[in-house]
Amino acid sequence: MSPFRLYLGRTGGPSAEGQTLAFCGKCATFAIVHFPHIFLWLAIFSLTWMPLAAQKKGILYRPFHSHLQKGTIGDFLTDINTRSGITVEYASGIFPLDKEVTAGSEIATLGALLQTILAGQHVKAIEKNDKIILIPSPGPLPEDALLPQYSVYGIVGEEGSREPMADAVVWEPATRKGTVCNIHGYYSLSLPEGRHRLEITHTGYNPVIIDIDLHWDQRTDAAMTPREDIPEVIVSGRKGPKRNGGETIVPGQYDPFTNFLGENDAIRSLYILPGVTNVTDASSGLLVRGGEQDENLFLLDGNPIFNPTHMLGALSIVDKTSLKAIQFYKSDFPSRFGGGLSSVIDVYTKDGNMQKWGGETNVNFLAASTTIEGPLKKDRTAVMASFRHSMPNFVLNLFEKDFFSNFYDAHFKVTHLLNRNNKLTMNVYSGEDNLNLQTSDQNLNNRQRWGNRMASIGWTHVLGSQSFVTTSVNVSHYYNLAGFVYTIYNDSTGLPVTNHSFNTYSSISHFNLRTQFEVNVTNDVTLKYGGEAAFAKIKPFESKVDSTIAIDPSTFQRSVPLPYHEFDLYAESEIRAGARFLLRPGIHFSSFHFRDFAFNSFQPRFYMTYRLSTSHQLFAAYNRMTQYLHLVTNPSLGINSDLWVPSTPSLQPEESQTVDLGYSYKKSGEYSLGVDVYWKEMKNVTNYAEGKSFFINTDSLWEQNIETGKGRSYGFELMGEKTGQKLNIHLSYALSWNWRQFDQVNHGREFPFKYDRRHVINLATTYKVDKSKDISALWMFATGDVYSLPERIYPDYDNAQQILHPGDLLQNYRFIYHFSGVNQYRTPPYSRFDLSVSYHPPRKRRFGFNWTAGVYNVFGSPSQYSYGLAGTLHSRSIIIVSKEKLFNITPYISMTVDY
Repeated sequence: MSPFRLYLGRTGGPSAEGQTLAFCGKCATFAIVHFPHIFLWLAIFSLTWMPLAAQKKGILYRPFHSHLQKGTIGDFLTDINTRSGITVEYASGIFPLDKEVTAGSEIATLGALLQTILAGQHVKAIEKNDKIILIPSPGPLPEDALLPQYSVYGIVGEEGSREPMADAVVWEPATRKGTVCNIHGYYSLSLPEGRHRLEITHTGYNPVIIDIDLHWDQRTDAAMTPREDIPEVIVSGRKGPKRNGGETIVPGQYDPFTNFLGENDAIRSLYILPGVTNVTDASSGLLVRGGEQDENLFLLDGNPIFNPTHMLGALSIVDKTSLKAIQFYKSDFPSRFGGGLSSVIDVYTKDGNMQKWGGETNVNFLAASTTIEGPLKKDRTAVMASFRHSMPNFVLNLFEKDFFSNFYDAHFKVTHLLNRNNKLTMNVYSGEDNLNLQTSDQNLNNRQRWGNRMASIGWTHVLGSQSFVTTSVNVSHYYNLAGFVYTIYNDSTGLPVTNHSFNTYSSISHFNLRTQFEVNVTNDVTLKYGGEAAFAKIKPFESKVDSTIAIDPSTFQRSVPLPYHEFDLYAESEIRAGARFLLRPGIHFSSFHFRDFAFNSFQPRFYMTYRLSTSHQLFAAYNRMTQYLHLVTNPSLGINSDLWVPSTPSLQPEESQTVDLGYSYKKSGEYSLGVDVYWKEMKNVTNYAEGKSFFINTDSLWEQNIETGKGRSYGFELMGEKTGQKLNIHLSYALSWNWRQFDQVNHGREFPFKYDRRHVINLATTYKVDKSKDISALWMFATGDVYSLPERIYPDYDNAQQILHPGDLLQNYRFIYHFSGVNQYRTPPYSRFDLSVSYHPPRKRRFGFNWTAGVYNVFGSPSQYSYGLAGTLHSRSIIIVSKEKLFNITPYISMTVDY
């Protein structure tokens, strides 16, 4: 039979770049082209796992009640050989057969009886050929060596609401065994047969104590009640080795430092972590360890969101009142994630309260929002609905002139419990921005309209005492309409003559099917594996030139859609080697297809941590990541002119590999300190080709406007926290270097990346005046960005861009950009100081109030310079001449009511 061949090349077939693996056999049927069968494969594997696991329960698990309550070891062994049907073989003299022992009446299995009568003896037991063979051992029999091991498992939720308690710790003090609940509140813990006391704890909740008598696999759910004395700033503690290098942020954790003009944005809590910056408030995303905003994978309940911001990055789409938790990764990437080089932001929202109706409403200068949740049927079906809308612009314009913003978020979620083992969730989100920035002194105008739509259906299923599965179908859509007006001036008079506008429209629709299995093999080994099939269509570069800014997407020239599909498989194992050492090796495999281009990627992931003592830990991580989507931005068009494009043979996927080493110190309830050093190498990062314009609606030419190169970043990060009854302090510092290199830029020499910020410092403090009043302050400092400006921009007179159609309406507006250097300028350092006061009087009956007043940017530091185009009538040259800053000193006040 001919061999089965699997090609691991960059083009999906045999090539000089690829490698060929050959397999011979009767049933060599697996191939990359059969990736739609990955879900069938995963299901078969999981359905066969449970019977295989059951087969592991051997002779020691067999029920057996001895007629003897007291006797010699020899008497008990004779009773077993006579009545159990099992043969116990042993050599005389390896233990005293005449020693008297007592067996309790509650002993129900053969293993438990042998453990009792042989306690303290220097023996060990071997199961072979349906026999138990006792042989000498240099040490005494361990306390639970022969006891049957059973699993206690279940769901930990919040009392009343039944909201799953992610990261709740389940601990059994006598055996010193424990585990942590996953994001769905599921836990599984193997314990020896007998009586046990479980302790369940979670930050901000009262501990739960449960006594169990374990003689078989047993499901035990638990409900936790919130503490009434929760401190204003919560710092989560960890027991044992760190399970990953990510950060988990829960509502309320950094509230005093995330207030933007009265709107409390949980995503802004990421800005005070080292290595995460957003110095310019009006940019379109987070900047993590020197990466661009497109290198961050943002997931909302498992759905990719391509622009999760309002007001050009000043505010996120996440409403704090609907938030359950944020998991953020920048140094360690679990194998289930793929598609982002710099970070993963995994956002989970509430399922809805299963017991009673309640909610929260917030009103401030920037927006008004409300969230309501409650049961449609108690303990069976719950809904959560959240809506937020910006306030009328005249309120904001009292402090921010010429800035007009209109946005909304609508989020609806239904959770239905089919039974104890099955839960269905339906999730729908819609949000949109309309923004206009006008600088009256130069008569410039930028207008932006963008939005996200998302819908998903999820199913979570408890397979058994050791396994759990989640499956979801997700749909996400993003569109972006951008317009920029520039003015032509008369050479002689200097007066404006005419206006023209550039307008672009792009969109991306994304569909995926995802499933993940979680298997607790033992208390020390957890296996996670799964797969995903994704299909997407991009509509790029739809553009027009007009006298005014376009507002209707249907008026744009249509371009050829760019469809692609991607298949992923992943697996990882979490291994705890003793009480100090934890390993998590993993692999992520992806296969990408766009037209005739195929790319397969193996991405190894590795994380390890070693606990030096209860307070000191060391950890290390290695990750390879692949990203198939590229975000390209016109360098001189104005704000947020972003276009997503897929990888092609000439525009290869972006890849990175990162090494991270760290140390952490934590003194319970008082001090914590973390230090990281990292090195990241990137290839096939994109840059806007020098002298090119993306206003070409030709299907074959857009790739020529983008070039790829290499990048690297490295640095040192520090984060320290001090908590107390009155004063809480948070300090983070990052020292970093970020570089790029392109063959056609800067003569091929390396140059600093545009987000090269050498020093970034964040200092946040909260002082608790009394039980109802707090004062908070936040100081942020960063050295300036580097940037390039073209000295001249002029029309493409000699057809250097090869416009093939003379009648093309856009040909008079294709420009050549002339630069004398790359990133030859650096902006001034950025420094911002925010101050706020919070008043939260004691709750009266059903209602609770919280008042917050403050000043954003107390010292009026500039936050962003937006550059515009202006030129002359006769020379038709256009020169960068103007700049404007946003968000100066802005006071605010907000009121929150929860009920």
